[in-house]
This record gives sequence, structure tokens and C-alpha cells, in this order.
Amino acid sequence: MEYNSFKTGETYKLQDMFSKDNKIIIPDLQRDYCWGTTNDKEGRNLVERFIDNLMKNKEKELNLGLLYGYEAPLGHIQLCDGQQRITTLFLLLGMLNKKSNDTFRRYLISEKEESDDWEPYLQYSIRESSLYFLSDLTRIFFIENKNLSVSDIKMQPWYFKDYDLDPSIQSMIAAMEIIGCKIQNDDCENFGKSIVKKLSFLYYDMGNRTKGEETFVVINTTGEPLSPTENLKPLLISKQEKEKQDECAQKWETWEQFFWNNRGENDTADNGLNEFFRWLMLLNLDVESKEFKQIQNTGTYKFDLNIKFDKIDEYFKVVSERLFNEKNAEFPKNIDWLSPDINGNSQVVRFRILPILEYIVRFPNATDRDIKRVNFFFQNLALISNVTKAISEALPEAIRVVKELPNKDICSLLDINGVSHTILSEEVKLKLEIYRGAQNRDEVEDAFWKEEDSKLWGGEILPMLKWAIDDGVFDYNSFKTYRDKFNNVFHGDLKYEELDITRRALLTRDLNGFPRIFRGYTNWCFAWDYEDWKILINDNIDQFKSFLDELDINDIYAAQYQMIENSHSGKDYDEFVKIPELLKYCDQKKMQWNDELGWTLIKGDKKNSERANVKTYRLFLDLKKQEKETVLAYHDLWFWGYDVSKVAIDENSNHSGWTIDVWHSGNDKYILNLFRRNNVVENSFGDLPSKFKLVWNGERYEINNLSIDDLKGLVNDLLNELDVS
Repeated sequence: MEYNSFKTGETYKLQDMFSKDNKIIIPDLQRDYCWGTTNDKEGRNLVERFIDNLMKNKEKELNLGLLYGYEAPLGHIQLCDGQQRITTLFLLLGMLNKKSNDTFRRYLISEKEESDDWEPYLQYSIRESSLYFLSDLTRIFFIENKNLSVSDIKMQPWYFKDYDLDPSIQSMIAAMEIIGCKIQNDDCENFGKSIVKKLSFLYYDMGNRTKGEETFVVINTTGEPLSPTENLKPLLISKQEKEKQDECAQKWETWEQFFWNNRGENDTADNGLNEFFRWLMLLNLDVESKEFKQIQNTGTYKFDLNIKFDKIDEYFKVVSERLFNEKNAEFPKNIDWLSPDINGNSQVVRFRILPILEYIVRFPNATDRDIKRVNFFFQNLALISNVTKAISEALPEAIRVVKELPNKDICSLLDINGVSHTILSEEVKLKLEIYRGAQNRDEVEDAFWKEEDSKLWGGEILPMLKWAIDDGVFDYNSFKTYRDKFNNVFHGDLKYEELDITRRALLTRDLNGFPRIFRGYTNWCFAWDYEDWKILINDNIDQFKSFLDELDINDIYAAQYQMIENSHSGKDYDEFVKIPELLKYCDQKKMQWNDELGWTLIKGDKKNSERANVKTYRLFLDLKKQEKETVLAYHDLWFWGYDVSKVAIDENSNHSGWTIDVWHSGNDKYILNLFRRNNVVENSFGDLPSKFKLVWNGERYEINNLSIDDLKGLVNDLLNELDVS
């Protein structure tokens, strides 16, 4: 006889278990097989849910958790837990074998015994009826007579009336009905191969029947597969001192209940509890270690069973009583962090949680204000894009500095050597130094925290700090003045029309890179998004200080209008300063440059958005101003913003007569077209075209290379002639 040896802690695939002369025994200490006739909390059958999960992950290596068992006699594994999973998989292989030309026969029976008793690899010892039924089912239904359907089973001579009273048999039949429906459209051969080769279990040897029965009583009560955290429970408890194991089991129940109460959209507490254990691992490993990086960056990890229960409970109490407690929670709006998906929280979320969790454990006498300072410190860092982009390095560094803090004051971070610039930037250093020297520290902190939380600043308020520093000394009253002026100019969603006044005023201040192509754009922009303004301000800190100095807090626009009025002709972008309609046309303040045509304004943010050549649009605005005083008043003047943007003058508002189109063609030259919309033929205007030197281009009468003054004069003359004719 040849057997596979199963050892505690080793991983085994289905092809290892159902092979050689092994037998997987469901001993009489087990209850009945029930998955085929049992639904979950949502009313979904357990077999259906299990098969769907296998199909969804059939291309992946999938570990289905722990199998508890003991070997007696040699080669016979008596299962203490895992019956429901193993039975369902055996039935699945049988159903797949029926549809794949005996491909999986060798995983159903031992070939050596084929001519004798046809004993299947899976055997039920709960009662004789279950044992006999499974043996006949395997030999006759799965292998010999593949044409039989599940509905035929109860009509076979080998199916006895007593089987109707066996709950395991009835549940197996129900399970096979479900399996048959699930696999009817699937590639059965490839699906079966993934089952036997990619599914695996972690084996735990209970040693003997007595321990097996104890384990059965403790953990095998739900009829569902043990989750990773349930697998961990007996292993972790068994590592504790014997006299403390009952207490530890009670603590575990408290942990699990907490994460159950906060499970969110999850079916169980497993994801939350598993993520909590990951936090413990990250906080108890060397941040430079390979293990830390592996746990940090992957979805799976192996929990260190040597972490003491008391230590785990200490961290748990901080999580449940301080960080997420309804009364004094540090994360009142982030309860969903306790119920992540199967992959756990993001590293940015862990960056928020782990430093403060470690801080409270390390400094149990820290005041609420001390804790709040640490929380806001890392909350603010998590807003900064340079931190989140380097989060894989920032997270271990954050844990390290909290572990090395000289005292409970977050300002003591300044006394640690070698802190990375990601954590201790120029701005962070300056703020911590200001906090240390402030007599009204709480007030200063509250003011800084509020500004850091704004969408424009995104956690970085260095310009505001620098504006309030004179001769190297920070003045809080000066900070408040600049803050109030700034927030009166820049507030809300930054989409209000008055901000165009500020854009125009800032164009007179000789700013570096205004307008510019901001990060992520392909077009030039007068600043639109929060990030645009943040970049512009940081590149022009002194110029913005000077700008704010000239504003009156009681009338922030008076000085800006004066800047606009005093702007002299010929200055860069002077036309945008003097002509408000230009910026107003750009919904998101974007434009494009062409060396010949100059600036083109973009109406929206899509490729096919309306657009206007600035010189053509200025011509339109000039004509609009003259409209009431000239013959234009009797016609329809409008702007065409697609393809080549044009100014159109129609004979009437119905667009049914003649039309004049004019536009800038480049290098300060303009084109004029004359045509009839409903009669595009030559000679429809008599001798008028020749009088004005208009040339037929095959579709319209045209004249080009006109200066702006010549164009305006020609338009006026043409309109007078057309009205007469």
C-alpha cells in the first residue's frame, strides 16, 4: 500500500488528497452533510455560493483554509472539520467526470481497488446508508452510467427507500442538482483540472480522536467553511498559557463581535478582523524587514502566532474604545475602514490609522489634545500628493518615527535624526517650530488645521506661513490677516464669475507662468482646478503676498479693479485684462496657441468643444458694440464657434437670405465671404462682387488679406449696398 503523508502546517492540493491508497473519512463524530439543503443569511444556497466562487477564481491558485483531522489507521484521514467543503468538491468532481469522458475518474476511486470493492476516496462513516450510497453513486452514477441524470437516481435499483430518511444523502442529491445546473455551460475538463491542481488546503493534525472531538465541539458548528480568522483562532489560543486559554477565547469573542457589529456590507466579520491582525503585524515587525514589505504590499500574509493575546487586546481596546468609539472617535466618519473588502484597506488608510494606534499604545497617558495633534499631523500628510505617491515608503517611516518619538509631544519629531523629507518637509518643520514657540498653541494649531483641510491647499499651507513671517519671526495676527483676505478671494468651489476679476488683476502682477500649461493639461490655462491655483501660488509666493497687501479686507475687489484699470497697453495678455468677455468665453479658462493664428479660446473641456480665435472673437465684440449705431442693427449678428471660428452677419434672423462671414486668417489678416444660404451659385449678387473685388471661389464670393480696419469698412459698405439692392 502506498500513502501520502499529511503533516501539520503543510499545504495539500486536491490531487494530493484523492490519490494513491489514501482515504478521506467522515467519522461518526461528524454531523450530516448539509450544504445542498442549506441557505446562507441572504437566502442563497451554500453549494451554489461555493461553486460560483470556484468558477469566478478558476484561473487562480486558491487556498480553501484549514482541514482539521487525524490519521487512523495509516492512510485514513479522519476529518474533524472540512466535511462540507471536501464532500462538495468530491460531488463536483463526480459531476465533471460524467461530462468529460472519465477525465477525473482517478480522483474518485483508487485504480488498484477498481476490480474489488470500488471504494471511493471519500467515505462516510456517519451511518451505513451514507457509506453505501456514496460508494454506489461513485461507481455507477459518476463512472459506469454517465447517461443517468440526477433526477434518475431515486429510480435506480441501488437506491433504497431508507435513503429517503438519510439527511446526508438527500443533501448530496440536492447539491448535485445545483452543480449540474452550474456546470452545464462550462468547459468541464479545464474547470476540473483547475479544481484538482489549483485548489489547496492547509492541514492541521489533531493527533487523535479525543482532540478531534474537542475541536469539533468548539469550532465545527456552522456548516460553512472556516474563514482565515476562524482558522487562526485555535492555533493562536493553543499558543497561550493553559490557564489563560479560556480568557483568551472570551477576548476573541469580544474582538469578533466588534468587527461583526461594524462589518458594513460584508457578510461576516472576517475582513475587518483580518485587517486588524494585519495592523498588528505591521506594528510589530521591523519596518525595514522583508516580511514588513510583503505584508504591506500583498493581500495575504501569515500571522505571527507568538504575539501575545494581551498585546493584541491592548491594540484592540485602542481601536474599539478610542479610534472608532462613537463618543470620542478619532475617525468618526471612517467606520468603513473596519469593514474593508477581502484585500484590506489601502496603504493610505493604514498610514492614517497605524501611527496613531501605535502612539496611543506607546503613550497611554497622552491627553485628548496630544492624540488629536498626532491624528491631524498624519491626516494632513495623507492629503499631500507627494506623500500618497510615495506611500509604500511613507507608511513604514511613519510607524518608525512614532516608535522613536522622544516624548508624547508630536513636536519632538524635530529631535529625531534621519527623518525622511516625505514626513519632515520644510513646511512640516516650520509648523512644528511655530507650535513649539507659540504661547497660544491650541489656537494656532486649530487655525492651521482648518486651512490645511481646504481643497485648494490640500494639506500644504507653506505660502500662508511665509506671508506671516517677518525677519524670521512668525506673527499669528499677520497670519490671520492674510488668511482672511485670501479666503475672501478664493472660496467655495472656485467656479464663481468674480474669480475672473482676480485672474485679470493677477495678469498685471508679472507672475511666473500665468497663464501656463498646468500639470496634466495639453492646453494653456488661467488656473481652473484647485491644484492649478496651488501650483501658481507656490511658484509666486512673494507676488501673491504683494497682491494681498494691496487688498482691503472690506472690499477685496476695489484694488483689483484699480490694477486692471492701470494696466498699460502692450503688456503681455493685456487684451485679457481689458476685455472681460475673453475669459468669460472660456468655461474652464483654457486656450491654445498657434504661431500664425495666435490664441484660440476653448469653450468647454472636450475635444469637440466650441472655440474662438481671439482676434475673430474681438472683431465680433467690436461689431456688437457698433451694432446699435450702424446698419448692423437691422441684421442678425452672431458667432460661429466650430471648425474655423467666424463672425456671421445674416440678412435676417431666419438665416434664409444672404450671409457675410468674416474671420481672422493669421498674421493679423482677415477674410470675408459673401454668399446666399439657399442659392449658392455664381452671379447671384449682380455686379456687387466685382465692385468690391470679391472673387468667386466655387462656393462663395471671397476677399482675403484684409487688415482689421479695411475689413470693418468693407463690412459697413457691403451692408449698405445689400440693403439698397
